[in-house]
Amino acid sequence: MLPKILDEKILPIISQARISNDLTYVKELLPIWMVDRLAKKRNITEDESSEMVVTILEVFSKMWTLSLKYQLTHVLGFFVTYIFNQYRNRFRKMESPESGELYLQLWNYESPANEEDPIVEQVGILKLNLEQLPSFTALVLSLQFDLPMNQNLKQLLLWKLKENQMDPNSFFLECEGRRNIQQQLVERLTSMITRYTRKLYETTDPNRRLWYGKQKKIWMLRRTRALDRSFFSEREIAKWLGITRKAVRNHLSQGKHELRKVGKDLLHYA
Repeated sequence: MLPKILDEKILPIISQARISNDLTYVKELLPIWMVDRLAKKRNITEDESSEMVVTILEVFSKMWTLSLKYQLTHVLGFFVTYIFNQYRNRFRKMESPESGELYLQLWNYESPANEEDPIVEQVGILKLNLEQLPSFTALVLSLQFDLPMNQNLKQLLLWKLKENQMDPNSFFLECEGRRNIQQQLVERLTSMITRYTRKLYETTDPNRRLWYGKQKKIWMLRRTRALDRSFFSEREIAKWLGITRKAVRNHLSQGKHELRKVGKDLLHYA
């Protein structure tokens, strides 16, 4: 699975080259863009940068043909993965076999080439739209997905805890414990994805590559499920806030509906 990478400058150029089949302009800019991406993640010299540009130009036709299999939403992920693979092949002896950093970067590109990180932007949108929901609905959503609370929601939460004779200290200790467990789980799953990404790039046997690829997808699915898991269940939210589970479901349904009107995957950026 290739990562989505957004870059408003290079994508239109790639799109136009696909339509016109004129590669002149894209052949000038794309290799430089790819090497710039490599340089953002790896400490490479100017000589290495120049050599990698030449390398990409030498295989450009083959690389471009391969890239046509991918939609525009994922094609930049292909180009980035391609340049890292080319770099590793050319400077194999300089790589540290003990380090998983390179392989982790190959599958987990969360920072785009442009300065504005879409994840940071989406978190800001999430916070803004959460504040526009009814306070109680926003609070219920925050508890299920562990969303960031503003001061008003925190005050409402404390008031409800005290109203229901719940100990705020116990509540926040429970939150901290769950966050630690979640973090450890995600780190373990991430290490497994890194392991199979490494194996994919170290083996040339087609059967082993197929098996490693399947294993990597399994661990990526498990990581996604871990990230999507409810922080507090409906039953627990009902207990903390002193309302029925039906009321909890109603607030969740309303809140999710409103947030998804703004962005389909908005809740995944919490």
